Amino acid sequence: MERTNVYELIDGERDYQDELNSNGQGRVLTAGEELCLVQTYVDKARQVFAETFGDYEERPTMDVIRKIAALCVRAMENHRTPQR
Repeated sequence: MERTNVYELIDGERDYQDELNSNGQGRVLTAGEELCLVQTYVDKARQVFAETFGDYEERPTMDVIRKIAALCVRAMENHRTPQR
């Protein structure tokens, strides 16, 4: 998969996350809260992988990885991130 396609998937997931929080009650999470949420989804991805290990179709695991990538992007959007 091309990097531009990957970024499109992440951008679509970010749109979905924003839509979920569009009720006006969403708040900006602290960097620590964002990190804890990412860890929760990493644990979920590991669990999904363990449950589907050996299956040719990796979609369930990659669905969660897409969410993790978008959560990381959101954290960087909401908090100053140094350049490399």
